Amino acid sequence: MYAWEYLIHLIYCTVNGTQPSEKPEEVSFSDVLSIGKAHEVANIAFLSVEKLENKPDEKVFNEWRDAYYLSVQRDSRQWLTREKLVKLLHENGIRTLEAQGTVTKLLYPSTELRMMSDIDFIIDAENLEKAEGLMSGLGYDIDTLIPGEFNAQSPGKEQIEFHTEFFTEYMFNRKERYSSAVSAPFDHAVPSDEDPLSFRLNDTYFYLYSVLHTIKHYETAGCGIRRILDLYFLKKEYENKTDTELINSIIDSNGFRESYEKLFALEALWFENRESELDLSETVNDVVLSGNHGTSSVFVHNNVRKDEQEGIKFPRLKRIIDFIFPSREYICLSYPECRERGYSTAMCRLYRIYATLKKFRFSHTIRYIKSVLKSK
Repeated sequence: MYAWEYLIHLIYCTVNGTQPSEKPEEVSFSDVLSIGKAHEVANIAFLSVEKLENKPDEKVFNEWRDAYYLSVQRDSRQWLTREKLVKLLHENGIRTLEAQGTVTKLLYPSTELRMMSDIDFIIDAENLEKAEGLMSGLGYDIDTLIPGEFNAQSPGKEQIEFHTEFFTEYMFNRKERYSSAVSAPFDHAVPSDEDPLSFRLNDTYFYLYSVLHTIKHYETAGCGIRRILDLYFLKKEYENKTDTELINSIIDSNGFRESYEKLFALEALWFENRESELDLSETVNDVVLSGNHGTSSVFVHNNVRKDEQEGIKFPRLKRIIDFIFPSREYICLSYPECRERGYSTAMCRLYRIYATLKKFRFSHTIRYIKSVLKSK
C-alpha cells in the first residue's frame, strides 16, 4: 500500500464514521501526513488517526494535531473576515454572490473540516472598481491579473478574490469552453430572505458550477484529493435536488462527459467503496500528484495531451512557440495597458518581454520550456 492510499482510507473512515485499520508496516505516518498537508486534508484524516490503537510517534502526532487545530483557527478567522467584508460591501450597495468555499464548507459535517485557501465573491462588473477602493481602504494589497477580477491580500496574508463571472473566457492563451458552459451568475441566483444584497445560486447551478470548477482544475493544472472529497459531499447533498436533464445537456454539449465520469467514478471508489469499470489509473496519478492547487508539470502534461487528442502536430513545439509568442488578446488580458494604448501584436510581445525582464521572470520561461520538453 502507498502512503496516499492509507490517507484515503483515513479520510473514508472519517466521513463514513467507521473504525480505521491500523497502518500497514510499509507505510510511513510521516509520508501520509506530508501528502495530507499538500492536499489540505490532513485535518480530516486526523480524526481517524485519533482512533488508532497504534498512533504515530509523539512528534508526528503533535504535528498532525497542530494541522487539525490550524484548520479550526483558519475557519474561525475566515468566517469573521467574510462577515466583515459582506457587511462593508452591502453597506456600499454592492451585491454579492458566494459559490465556492464558503458554501461548500456548509456541506461538510463541520466547516473546519473543509479547508479554504481564500474567500471568493462574485460581484457585478460595474462595482469592481468600487470594491477595489474599499479593499484598498482596509489596507489590502490589490493584484489585478485579468479584466473582470482582482485579488486582495490583507497584511495578515488572507486572500480574497473578486470575480464578475463564473469563468474567464480565455485561459493560458486559448479560448476555453468553461465560460461557454455557464455564465451570468446572478441570473441563476436568488437573494436571501435576510439580506436582499446577499445572493445564492439555485441548487442546479451551484452543483453544476462546483463540478465544472473541479473539472477546470483537473483539466488544467490538476485537482487534488480535497476537490474529489467535495464531489462526494456535493453528490450526497444534491443528487435528488437538481435538474439532471439540464446538467447532462451542458456537460455533453461542452465536451465534459469524460472528465465528469472519471472524477465521479474516482469519488465513488475512494469515498463510497464502489468499484468502477473505467480505467482510473491515469486519473488517480494526476490527482495524487497535483496537490491541492495543481502543479506546473501537471498543467503542461494536460495541455500537451489535449493538443495530441485534437490531432495537433508537434504539440510540444507548438506549446513552446505559443508561450514565447502569445496572441495579442492573451497579452492584453495580463497587460490591459497594451489594449488601452492600441499596441499591435508585435508591440504587445515586446512589451511583455520588457515586463518579464523587469520582474526577473526569465527563469520562469526556462522552467516552462523544460517542463514541456519533459512532458509525456
